[in-house]
Amino acid sequence: MMNDNNQSEKIIKNLQEDWNQLEKLSTSKEPSAFFMKDNLQYYQSRKKKAFYRELKLFIITAIFLLSCLSILAFQTLYIIAIIEVASIIVAPIIYFMLTRKQEGKIFDDRN
Repeated sequence: MMNDNNQSEKIIKNLQEDWNQLEKLSTSKEPSAFFMKDNLQYYQSRKKKAFYRELKLFIITAIFLLSCLSILAFQTLYIIAIIEVASIIVAPIIYFMLTRKQEGKIFDDRN
C-alpha cells in the first residue's frame, strides 16, 4: 500500500514537472515590431553598402581595362593583332575544357 502511494506520488510529481516544462515551451517570446523593423533596416543598409562597394569596384576595373586597351591600341596595332589571335586560339580551348568539366560533374551526380 505504501509502495502504491509512493509510486502514485512519483507519477504525479513527474506529470507536474512535465506539465511545467510544456508551459515553459509554449510561452515563447516573440520579437517586437520595433526590433524587427530595426533589424530589417540594418540589413538593408548593409546590403546597399555592399552593392555600392561592388559597383565602385566594377567601374574602377572597367575603366582600368579600357584605358589599358586604348593605350595599347594607340601604341601599336601589332599588339592588338596578337591579342585577337591569342583569344581566337585560347577561347575554344577554354570552352572545351569547361564543357568537359561540366559533363564530368553531371555523370558524377548520377552515380
